[in-house]
Amino acid sequence: MPRLRKLLRRLGSRIGASPIVRLLTRGQFAIYSAGNCVSLLGTWMQRIGCSLLVWNMTESTFWLGILAAADLLPTVFIGPFAGAAADRWDPLRLNRICQAILTGIAVLMTILIVCGFLSLPVLIALVALQGCVIALSQPARLALVQDLVAREDIPAAVAINSMNVNLARLVGPAIAGLMVVRFDVAWVFLLNAIVTAIFVATLGIIATVRSTEQAFGRNMLADIIAGFRYLLADPGMRVMLFLLLVGGVTIRSVAEMLPAFAAEQFSQAATGLAVLTSTMALGSILAGFSMGMYLVASRLPQQIILSWLLSAIAVIAFALAPHVWLLSSCAMAMGFFTSLALIGTQTFVQLRAPPAMRGRALSAHGLLFRASPSLGALMLGFASDLFNLTVPAIASGSIMLLVALVFLPSAKRFGSGL
Repeated sequence: MPRLRKLLRRLGSRIGASPIVRLLTRGQFAIYSAGNCVSLLGTWMQRIGCSLLVWNMTESTFWLGILAAADLLPTVFIGPFAGAAADRWDPLRLNRICQAILTGIAVLMTILIVCGFLSLPVLIALVALQGCVIALSQPARLALVQDLVAREDIPAAVAINSMNVNLARLVGPAIAGLMVVRFDVAWVFLLNAIVTAIFVATLGIIATVRSTEQAFGRNMLADIIAGFRYLLADPGMRVMLFLLLVGGVTIRSVAEMLPAFAAEQFSQAATGLAVLTSTMALGSILAGFSMGMYLVASRLPQQIILSWLLSAIAVIAFALAPHVWLLSSCAMAMGFFTSLALIGTQTFVQLRAPPAMRGRALSAHGLLFRASPSLGALMLGFASDLFNLTVPAIASGSIMLLVALVFLPSAKRFGSGL
């Protein structure tokens, strides 16, 4: 018994010393992370609410696509300007302003729904406006991490942010679904307004030390061009962002096809989709918890490339899986290794980019992160109509596998200077 108590105390001290546990329980990042988590839950709830409203209004997949485009396209056009803004201005203040505007949009949507004035064009316009504000805040939101934690804690902080996103993606739609069944959809928008307002209040009690050595007199377009030149000139940035693009097009796009895989392998497509999305999300959460255990900054490129390689193998196995239990296991492996690659890539960009370029580097990362799976899903869906679904999925995994094998031997030199 004394030996068991000693073992438990030692285990508890190790868990308490974990960077992830420490960041979640102490300091300003813990406050920020709690507010960010509830805000992300509200965001995913509102996305489901918007989709349900559009479907009820039109019963058209075309308009669902228009809704998705209204949410995504602002990132393509505003992202570069948002990165330059994050480098010029205080990211904390920029986040406060953007989150306050998002609170106002959610309140406006709630009022329009309750009063019966929310038409389809108005809804699409408000989602597009919301997408613009999110696109403007995203680089500043990511850059804020380095103002809240020490440099050695950046990998753990990025992993926590990734876990928050995956938890919100898993839990938010479930909460929204239950609320729509039991109450009116307006309550989804109202709850999002409340949690976003909580996040605004959370940001209000956070203080950061921000360097004032930012240039305000230069042309912003020149800043954007300088940012792209930096990314193209730095071999490590160039390769890691290229892998992020290829990984999004080939590996992460397969996740967009989960409804089709569920319909093929499960007797009930809805049940299968729930199982596959849950197991993939579980793999992502496990990746976030385990990332801090073995991550070494100087070996980040090797770990990123190896994670993409293993995720490619998982995708190929997923496409070939003959049984439901094996399919679910491969989905979890896909979520695990893909999340390792994504967390590692964002950590690399955070550590590699100099402070004056960090916002622009993170905006390029965010653009590739959001746009590449959509592009890949479009190509994969077209190929699946010509062949069966298995062949394009295997081809996607094989392409990523070959790309990872090409860059793996030279990965060590990309980590110099981290």
